[in-house]
Amino acid sequence: MTLALALLGIFAIMAVLMYLNRLPAIVALPIMAIAIAIVARVPWQDLTAIISDGAFRLHKAYATAILGAVIAEIVAKTGVAETMVKKTAELGGDRPIVLALLLTGVIALLFTTLGGLGAVIMVATIVFPVLLALGLPQIAVGCLFLLGMSLGGIFNLTNWQLYKETLGLSTGTILTFAAPLAALMAAATVGFAIIQLRPNKLRRYWADPEPERKLTFAPWYSLLTPIIPLVPVLTFGIYNLIAQPEAPFDFPIVTAMIIGIAYGLVACPRPPQGRIQLLTRSAIDGIGAVAPAVALMLGIGMLIQAVTHPLVLQNVQPLLTAILPSTRLGYVVVFTLLAPLALYRGPLNVWGMGFGLANMMAAAPGLGPASIMAALLSVGQLQGVSDPTNTHNVWIANYVGVDVQRILRATLPYVWIAALGGLVVGAVLFMK
Repeated sequence: MTLALALLGIFAIMAVLMYLNRLPAIVALPIMAIAIAIVARVPWQDLTAIISDGAFRLHKAYATAILGAVIAEIVAKTGVAETMVKKTAELGGDRPIVLALLLTGVIALLFTTLGGLGAVIMVATIVFPVLLALGLPQIAVGCLFLLGMSLGGIFNLTNWQLYKETLGLSTGTILTFAAPLAALMAAATVGFAIIQLRPNKLRRYWADPEPERKLTFAPWYSLLTPIIPLVPVLTFGIYNLIAQPEAPFDFPIVTAMIIGIAYGLVACPRPPQGRIQLLTRSAIDGIGAVAPAVALMLGIGMLIQAVTHPLVLQNVQPLLTAILPSTRLGYVVVFTLLAPLALYRGPLNVWGMGFGLANMMAAAPGLGPASIMAALLSVGQLQGVSDPTNTHNVWIANYVGVDVQRILRATLPYVWIAALGGLVVGAVLFMK
């Protein structure tokens, strides 16, 4: 038990250092992996394997993130994202709430594939001037963007690949939970819009004027580019759930991403420099944009490798068994109360220690990989929408002229309720 408390103490120390911005997650996670292995008295040969094998543990997730970034660059460079926003603005007219919800839906659609701060800046600089010119409060504009972004992220294939690799889940299992969770997040978003965009709250907040330029709209079929990778993945996932074949086939996410890139190159407007140059530039810029996420995955892989070592598991498992719930009610209550631990790079933050703890929690009696996926994906909505340490939250807050902590306070109640609903669904689906 003493050794178990020491190992958990390492998690706590690193969480505090990340919370205080004394140590970035990119550095903290590898240090944590090595420290845990040393304290658990892992042989030095295994320690070297934790570092080397851990660096490759999430190799499919690296590839997925890079290919998704290439699609994002193609969508940005060919005007597809801008066309989607402008066409939606025309459809919504001057009805503020309708237009806000329509554009939030477009944001969600885009972020099923897009990711990273670059993509956020690209989409936000198109969307924000439209919404601010309609008189929507700055805080509401920023929050709706984050809600739409997180809603789309539920179906983001890069995120799915991480859950598949770390917890060994199938596409069908993830889809079974992602669909109802998305419905809950959509309801939370609509509720936020209705409450925050009451007519008496609308004012005129004009964005900084932009130079007039002629926009050439992309053809309608090119607007499908962001969701093309989802089509084969969801099709086979739904087929497996309905038909339940003896040998279910999960369509490879990396292959789906390559199909999306090929479709985008053919369907999107041809740039002056040609399609080959478009692909080359998109690959170079995309890899640069996603480099911080890939670097973080290196540390996550090392941490997963460390905490799944038999010597670590045998010391920590008894303590986790005593702490973690084994009933449906306990599952909902415990993870709902612990949901704020997904904020500030806490232990339930999947881009921090979350995936490292996932394997240990999944081995606890009464839980399992699917229930842990549901828990992390549910509480992860708090991190995606409300966490002030997200670089995209900071950038959005600066753009709309509000304090980043105001975004946390404005969105937390809505997202926490959606997370509670997700945990209830997860308990029903995956807990016995």
